Amino acid sequence: MKRFAALCLTAWSAAALLYFGRHSAAFIVLSGVLVLAGFDLLRPDSNESA
Repeated sequence: MKRFAALCLTAWSAAALLYFGRHSAAFIVLSGVLVLAGFDLLRPDSNESA
């Protein structure tokens, strides 16, 4: 549940950056990095056994 909340937080943060930093290449790149970091949070742990 914490990972999903972190994904939502990063996705909304990226959306806010795109909204407030219109037409700025730096903000577009930063929002992409935030979204990819959010997806990385959902990656399953390699230490867990099935």
